[in-house]
Amino acid sequence: MASAAPRRAPDAPANEDDKLDIMDKYAAFVFDLDGTLWTGDTLIAGAQEVVDLLRFLGKKIYFVTNNSTKSRAGYMAKFQALNLKAHTSEVYGSAYAAAQYLRSKWYRKKVYVIGEAGLMEEMKAAGITAIGGPDDADKKFNTSTCPEVVVDKD
Repeated sequence: MASAAPRRAPDAPANEDDKLDIMDKYAAFVFDLDGTLWTGDTLIAGAQEVVDLLRFLGKKIYFVTNNSTKSRAGYMAKFQALNLKAHTSEVYGSAYAAAQYLRSKWYRKKVYVIGEAGLMEEMKAAGITAIGGPDDADKKFNTSTCPEVVVDKD
């Protein structure tokens, strides 16, 4: 009876065979951005090599983030600044997802954005009229001192 290979500890780093097995096993890889590929304006060591290797192997790559401060165009500028190859079609941020969701529902009314420029840019790119955003960041709404609210009917 053949003996099984010894088990590695769950927290042991992956060896080269493990890495090759993972790359062979999956057709697509999804990367979070901040803290996974970069921290602030610094590319994490080895990130570019991993992405380049996966591309060389013909794997599909997707970049996702829940950070809505940037649009896909904004993220593409960051990829470029970090010399990391990416295609706009591979980038999926929460701002893009929100705009595409509204677009998919044929939403045609004006939206008031409580958020950053990325949301505003993605709404515009999706053909959705948006107001608010960073331009209204200093505005406060207090219902106790403002009994009448005028609503933009558009």
